[in-house]
Amino acid sequence: MLLFWAIWLSAVFLGNLADTGKELGVLDESWAFASGNWQFIRDTTARYGTPDLVNGVLFAGVILWEGIAVVLFWRAYCALRGRGTGRTVLYAAFTTSLLLWGAFLVADEIFIAYALEGVHLRLFSAQLVTLLAIELLPEH
Repeated sequence: MLLFWAIWLSAVFLGNLADTGKELGVLDESWAFASGNWQFIRDTTARYGTPDLVNGVLFAGVILWEGIAVVLFWRAYCALRGRGTGRTVLYAAFTTSLLLWGAFLVADEIFIAYALEGVHLRLFSAQLVTLLAIELLPEH
């Protein structure tokens, strides 16, 4: 389960990084692997006339937050594989990621992006269930 979240978050992180590369002109517009989340943020925050600079700071914050979660999930996967130790990094990974989804849920309310709220709530719930399964299911 940890491997899944490490791989999935890595793909999300890289997709957002590629999207930033396209926006900054580092990657060509024809580059296929990109999340499209930069434009999605623009569309979502347009309700309040949010300037691109603020959107860029928000997106950079999300990418940084995701990057930290990616590193922590890979560390947790490596630490827990076969030994059952490394609970500190496990909790750090899930706490970081759960707080990200929680921040998205708050942003969904602020920007009245109710269509997104269900997705973010499902991701929050899935990660919470994963953590509970790791903690409560027998290891052998």
